[in-house]
Amino acid sequence: MDGPGGWRRPSRSVMTKMMKESVKTGHPTGLPDKLVRLFAPGPPVRFVAENAQPKKKPKLPYTGIGALVSEFAGPGDAEYQPPSAAAEQLPQARMFRNKELELQVRLDDETKLEKKKRLHDWKVEKNKKELEEKAATFNPADDPMIEGDSYKTLFVPRLSYEVTERKLRHEFEEFGPIKRIRLVHDRNTDKPRGYAFIEYEHKKDMKEAYKQADGRKIEGRRILVDVERGRTVENWRPMRLGGGLGGDSRAAKEPRKKLLADAAARGT
Repeated sequence: MDGPGGWRRPSRSVMTKMMKESVKTGHPTGLPDKLVRLFAPGPPVRFVAENAQPKKKPKLPYTGIGALVSEFAGPGDAEYQPPSAAAEQLPQARMFRNKELELQVRLDDETKLEKKKRLHDWKVEKNKKELEEKAATFNPADDPMIEGDSYKTLFVPRLSYEVTERKLRHEFEEFGPIKRIRLVHDRNTDKPRGYAFIEYEHKKDMKEAYKQADGRKIEGRRILVDVERGRTVENWRPMRLGGGLGGDSRAAKEPRKKLLADAAARGT
């Protein structure tokens, strides 16, 4: 039978003869020597008596270093060097995510936790310096945007960004006539900052609004009301400079489990 390219496949008898001639071995299976050696049996297992004890390596005697102390360099010797102060200090504890690494490895490179802590401390120190510099130059009396009588002005934080001057006037005009309303915006982006100053015509109207308007809900948010302290309280700092009074939401709260435990102890 002719194959592709005119090649003619040999018959079965011819292929069998070629295979027998190619195998140069005298083994009955006709396998090559390499395969025969793979299946050859190994040497017999050495006989070991039942009561024979296994050989153990000889133990070396352990000795102390007392006999070698005299060989150490001491004060007065040429090669003697006193220990430095840095060598006597204990190594600083490293920070690892896996606590076992403290006892297993010694790394000279900075770990992820150490880098995170270093960057955190650097940001805290940087922000602290910036706040101190801004607080040193903070003087609301020199601000050209601040006008009016500070003792007639109301400070209203926690406002919604959608609140308008018209909405504030509608909400606070019930306590008395309003002279001026200032919604504070960002100087760079002109976006609202979420607080405003309301100046009344009369001081008694401001006090009435201070007592009655605190906690009122405007545009879905509950607001706070306070007097203007920037020009009335000495050394006053706003919240953006690390000061301010804040509110209940910013105060540290005890865990709920502790509150429930205290209530159960009181029997309430």
